[in-house]
Amino acid sequence: MTFIASVIAKDGVAIIADSLVTSMNQVVEWKEFAAFLKNKIDNSGGQNVSLNPVDILNLFNKKPSHTKDFEDKLFQYDKYTAITTAGAAYINGKSVGKIVIEISKELSKIKGHLNKTFERRVKEFSEKLNEYTKKHLEKNQSIQGTTFIFTSFDKLSNKTKICKVNVEPNDSKKIKDLNFNCVNIATNADVKIVCDGQNRISERILLGEFEFFHDVAPRIVRKVIDDLKIDSNNIPANYIQDFANTSYSIWPVKYFDDVKMYKIAELSLQQAVDLAALLMRIEINFQKYTENIPTVGGVIKIAVINNEGFQWINGNEIVRPEGL
Repeated sequence: MTFIASVIAKDGVAIIADSLVTSMNQVVEWKEFAAFLKNKIDNSGGQNVSLNPVDILNLFNKKPSHTKDFEDKLFQYDKYTAITTAGAAYINGKSVGKIVIEISKELSKIKGHLNKTFERRVKEFSEKLNEYTKKHLEKNQSIQGTTFIFTSFDKLSNKTKICKVNVEPNDSKKIKDLNFNCVNIATNADVKIVCDGQNRISERILLGEFEFFHDVAPRIVRKVIDDLKIDSNNIPANYIQDFANTSYSIWPVKYFDDVKMYKIAELSLQQAVDLAALLMRIEINFQKYTENIPTVGGVIKIAVINNEGFQWINGNEIVRPEGL
């Protein structure tokens, strides 16, 4: 689990990412197992209790087991572009950081690459990333979902463009399809803050019910498809994910007057850095009041991109230890 964010300013953009890596294990909580046994005993009427191995296995859920520091999640892609990542730390045995660097080096060798549109560069990145996911699924049964936030500042227009490149969770059976694509590009509404990470506390503060709907929209669509017994072959590829990514479009225009993320003022670059840091602190500090293990924190990396290009603000240098 992690927290990454890009905050747009009128004269640039601030980017932030933590560095904790969370390991997941299949576990069953003692309270859940005790409740399961009690239910079995109550339903047996005091007779011998029979335990079905399948029922026991169904009690297990994938949950964070421990964390470690340090894993890079914020990378300079080119002079005016940064990429942050949330999700799997490795794809096909390589760290996502190494993959980003490899793709960047390979594409930068193509003449005129930096002169291509933002959309074209993102598309080429996603195509290369899809090659890594296919190789991963050739050796593994499944792949974990991973998000790449692609943030780029255009010096000529003085505007920032952001989009998410998502590696969708998939199993190896699907790569038999010649048209298989594990990666999709999610466009964002015209907002000043784009963030990601499993906890997503900041997003809920910024978007409230709107963000909740974005989360549950795919489940609603799948339920409708199942209830109406619609043939999955008649559903356009990526329809469910695309519906979730553009769900904002079905809300009444007046609703956006109340959405805090759409009410953010024109920020200076310093304010954008401060707001990015505030959102990170919210994610980190809220963990203190939950039963879950901390999954956001470690070394916090912050960078900005403006007319002068990509610049590190925090977390990129080794510093003198405290007390020495």
